[in-house]
Amino acid sequence: MSPADTLLVLAGLWLIAVITPGPNMVLFMAVGLSSPPSSMFAVAAAIVLGTCLWGLAGLLGLFWLFELFPAAAVAVKVAGGAYLAWMGLGLIRRNVSPPAETARASAPMLSPRRAFLTGIATALGNPKSLVFVSSLFAVTHLAEQPIGIGLAGVGVMVAMSAAYYVLLGLALKTLPFARRPGRLSRALGIGTGAVMIAYGGKMVWER
Repeated sequence: MSPADTLLVLAGLWLIAVITPGPNMVLFMAVGLSSPPSSMFAVAAAIVLGTCLWGLAGLLGLFWLFELFPAAAVAVKVAGGAYLAWMGLGLIRRNVSPPAETARASAPMLSPRRAFLTGIATALGNPKSLVFVSSLFAVTHLAEQPIGIGLAGVGVMVAMSAAYYVLLGLALKTLPFARRPGRLSRALGIGTGAVMIAYGGKMVWER
């Protein structure tokens, strides 16, 4: 398979992975529906950084670290799942008993800094991401290509993830209930929080 074909196949498979709902997307939508654009795009930046780090780890074959130290993989997964569930619980509590409109406007769910740290914790909190990326590289034979092609593949993943979350964020902020808090936005916030708790519990349970 030529380098161009390898990158094309990788792009097609990664597109499916990016648009498939998971903890990253759930967190992004939760912040997008309850916080200002700066916080939402801070989460997006963290997710893209996480994609880059997992991609480089997969390219360098660091999957063996989790095989050599399985307890570390379990610890990272449990911590990431518990944190995601905790964030979901906070989102539910915030929307069940929302503050006054003025307080809600002046006190967003997450500041950009905290949003970025939360995004990093979520993006890196699931070791299965490294397993998936390593498998993806094996299927596309990217690891067998020269290092320059491998880095280009990671760049494709990062660029596609960034483009997807920018477009998703812009779409979220055009929705009427995202611009003006109301009953529907609170219901969506509660539902998103429940999904975050479910995903977090699944990450903790599946070891």
